[in-house]
Amino acid sequence: MKKYFNIKLEFNHKKIEDKVDEVSRNGKGYCCFVDLTSLVFSYNNLDFRDVLNNSLVNSCDGSYIAMAASKIYNEKFKQYIGPDFFEKFIYKEGTHIILGSTPKVYDKIIQRIVKDGGKVDNISYIGLPFKEVNDFNYSQISESINKRNPNYIWVSLGAPKQEYFMSKLLPYINKGVLLGVGAAFNYFSGEIKDIPKWTKKMHVVWIYRIFTEPKKQIKRMAKVIYEFPKIYKEEKKKNAK
Repeated sequence: MKKYFNIKLEFNHKKIEDKVDEVSRNGKGYCCFVDLTSLVFSYNNLDFRDVLNNSLVNSCDGSYIAMAASKIYNEKFKQYIGPDFFEKFIYKEGTHIILGSTPKVYDKIIQRIVKDGGKVDNISYIGLPFKEVNDFNYSQISESINKRNPNYIWVSLGAPKQEYFMSKLLPYINKGVLLGVGAAFNYFSGEIKDIPKWTKKMHVVWIYRIFTEPKKQIKRMAKVIYEFPKIYKEEKKKNAK
């Protein structure tokens, strides 16, 4: 992976999928889906930046990141968001663990997969208590995970918490790829209305999310709008050299 905006990002969708598939068989690691909020947070938080850069692979979860990188480096980059990746990979063979969220959301995920004719006896759920990232008992959580010998471990705690969580849990697990997919569970299950395709094409997913989750997204986007232009200018200047 090459660094863009100080973060290692892979824009090639097939390479992301192949890497996750390869490691899921016998290895372990974690995969982050980096959106604008995470990118901006990493700008002033070097420990979080290290968490992202120590991942197995990072996907670009923000169309504006992809557009900005495309303009600076004169290449055509595309985003690959967590909800899209989850919707594709949850149907794959292998053992899946849904980690976090709620039993209600998990049940809805299972119901949708069954409705679509997919396999569900390879998917299980492990709930997590509401705690700060440093307060989890990672050894205890890993015991439940290791018993199931998973290939894919889906994590939905929200950024930056889920990224910190995955990096702290990784040393305790024997096998599997931890995938921090944010709100993917809620979109897939229908808890939040699915992201319309036109918002992705017009690069206004962030506006759609403000309307669907105003309390959560308005505060996030205000910081992004303030910080990202500075990050963009810095990257452009760096590339010019």
